[in-house]
Amino acid sequence: MNQNNLYLLLSGFVTLLAITACTLSGQKAQPTATLDPILATSIASTLQASLRLTEQSYTPTPIPATSTPPISPITQTSLGKLEDQSTLFIDHKAGIQLTIPAGWLLVRPNEDEYYKAFSLDIVLANPLISDRLTKLQSSNTDNFRVEAIDIHPDHMDNRFLSVMDVIFQPDDFRTLEKWAQAERNKKSPLKGHRFLSSNIQQTADGTRVLVTEESWNGANDTTTYYRGVFFALSTGTVVLDFYTNLDFKDTVFPDFEQVVNSLTLLNP
Repeated sequence: MNQNNLYLLLSGFVTLLAITACTLSGQKAQPTATLDPILATSIASTLQASLRLTEQSYTPTPIPATSTPPISPITQTSLGKLEDQSTLFIDHKAGIQLTIPAGWLLVRPNEDEYYKAFSLDIVLANPLISDRLTKLQSSNTDNFRVEAIDIHPDHMDNRFLSVMDVIFQPDDFRTLEKWAQAERNKKSPLKGHRFLSSNIQQTADGTRVLVTEESWNGANDTTTYYRGVFFALSTGTVVLDFYTNLDFKDTVFPDFEQVVNSLTLLNP
């Protein structure tokens, strides 16, 4: 089967799954759907073994010491595995790069790793992940650049997923202050939505960013926690989105903070 036929077959399969899946509610400041973590049953006893198999089969392009990973012609982004098993994500269109720690499954819609992810054992064993991947199929890759899904074995829960997204708003040059005002004033259809905070902070290297926090009712008596970090760049606005269960955020938040502080400009 040639590559085009394989792409069409997989696209049709994912589309069929998307038709049967429930849709996510709510919208953030980006054009992709806001994640309200999806409930489903998972097989916890298989996750340790599944992760070992995943590490063998999900391998972004290793980065030799003197080179960079290949650039995708679809999204103008790159993924490369580093020596410590973290993953370097480079967005040549937005002009940034950042590092995502080990233990997160990275996918870019319509890229090879996205379609391959459906056959990973850890995805097959966890309906929350497969449902989430299905919903990413319709994402606009001009804006939705990459998603990282937490697959640490001791972080898995049958009620929610923890995810991080990189969102790019090209040619949107609003100041952080204007973004803060827009975020505070927006109306949310999410049940139990609360706007928790909005303030200007600095990353580890002194970069000014807007940090917003929100929460809303999840399913099965959970509460979704959202944290967004806005970067005002010469190419537009980059937003790093973080979603998890409110009761679990202190466990997984250090990984997101590491990603935020790793963001650097390709052409400072």
